[in-house]
Amino acid sequence: MEIVVYPRPTGEVYVCGEFAEKEVPDDPEHISGDPEFIGMLERVAKKVSSHLGKEEAELKAEQACILPCTDDGLPVIGEIPGIKGCYVATGHCCWGILNAPTTGAAMAELVIHGHSNIVDLKQFSPAIFVKLGKAQIRLLRS
Repeated sequence: MEIVVYPRPTGEVYVCGEFAEKEVPDDPEHISGDPEFIGMLERVAKKVSSHLGKEEAELKAEQACILPCTDDGLPVIGEIPGIKGCYVATGHCCWGILNAPTTGAAMAELVIHGHSNIVDLKQFSPAIFVKLGKAQIRLLRS
């Protein structure tokens, strides 16, 4: 389990953590946080800073989200095998914002030139997913 504390210049503090693997619901309204995990995050915040445990610290929101993460932590970037002109760039997990500029530039090169010069995309290829009947098996990356 990873817990991350982000102090912001406004004086707010964002505390978050990865909890569980779940299927993405059809309706985003059904995404909710686990009350036990949220309580644990509140306890961690109070231990990290005595100011977060005082009565003047206001809890602004409790939220949950679905992050596109892969089993090995590497994103999936490239052209989908067998579907010419269909590209994907996903699975960046919590690093999506940080990696977005490079991923976007690499995807632009891939679409325009058929390859990327700034990033070797081989290890991120969607070809690592092989469809066998109804099951999808993730191959190990080398």
